Amino acid sequence: MTMMKNTVTRTEYKQARRLIRDNGRYALRWMPSHVAEVMDVLTNGQQKDRLAERADIVGWCRREGIQCNPRQTA
Repeated sequence: MTMMKNTVTRTEYKQARRLIRDNGRYALRWMPSHVAEVMDVLTNGQQKDRLAERADIVGWCRREGIQCNPRQTA
């Protein structure tokens, strides 16, 4: 049994990205299954920016009057 890798053309990717941007992850239900699988993996793989997360933590510490620096948030 040969395993075929899921691939999406550039046009399919752009259409899928636009659908997700306009309608959120609910749009995965409207896509062909092979495109939805690829886009699901791509959107689940995206995590919050670590620098932005550290900035949020430091900002919260300052508002609460807690001593904190970015090195402690790693």
